[in-house]
Amino acid sequence: MSTCSRRNLFKLAGAGSLALLLPVSSRFGSAFAQEKLDPENAQAKALGYVHDTNAVDEGKWSSHSADQNCANCQLAQNNEGEWIGCSIFPNKLVNANGWCSAWVQAQG
Repeated sequence: MSTCSRRNLFKLAGAGSLALLLPVSSRFGSAFAQEKLDPENAQAKALGYVHDTNAVDEGKWSSHSADQNCANCQLAQNNEGEWIGCSIFPNKLVNANGWCSAWVQAQG
């Protein structure tokens, strides 16, 4: 018969309780931790991101069209609300009416 010391029992209990908390924090923590993308962010500037598609510099971004916005982009995630996720800017929220040069027409 194997014996379990008090020390090992506490190790097991601690590891078990941590394992139970990880899925909850990863599922809900990332949703609450997201912040709005700053257009002055280096990656956002490089892609020409703006919060309002009507504010795009047409001279610099000739591929832009007024009907293009983050809400109808293939890269958008959870397209509900004014601020949505984007696979180009992980853990950041973009304005649904925003635009960047990575815009791709959503399927469907």
